[in-house]
Amino acid sequence: MFGCLHVVRRMFPPFKVKVSGLDKRAKYIMLLDVVAVDDCRYKFHNSRWMVAGKADPEMPKGMYIHPDSPSTGEQWMSKPVSFHKLKLTNNISDKHGFVSLCLL
Repeated sequence: MFGCLHVVRRMFPPFKVKVSGLDKRAKYIMLLDVVAVDDCRYKFHNSRWMVAGKADPEMPKGMYIHPDSPSTGEQWMSKPVSFHKLKLTNNISDKHGFVSLCLL
């Protein structure tokens, strides 16, 4: 009997963003939504990303809520917001809050 291997990895390099223009006293929830930009599968080869065929069918949408949410605009704008704790998985039935993607 064979089982399905489910991979969970931290995103590398981590996504960081500098936020500006928020109301300093208002509270905000920071979300990261990962969406496909095309219908291709990619592989990293010779220090660059190359098309490696057609993508798998689209996975269910998964948004990642930043663990510091909710925070005030002042807190979000005080330093770059890092999503270094974001974990990606190819398990579409994930129950741990990981963002589901089709990984190579």
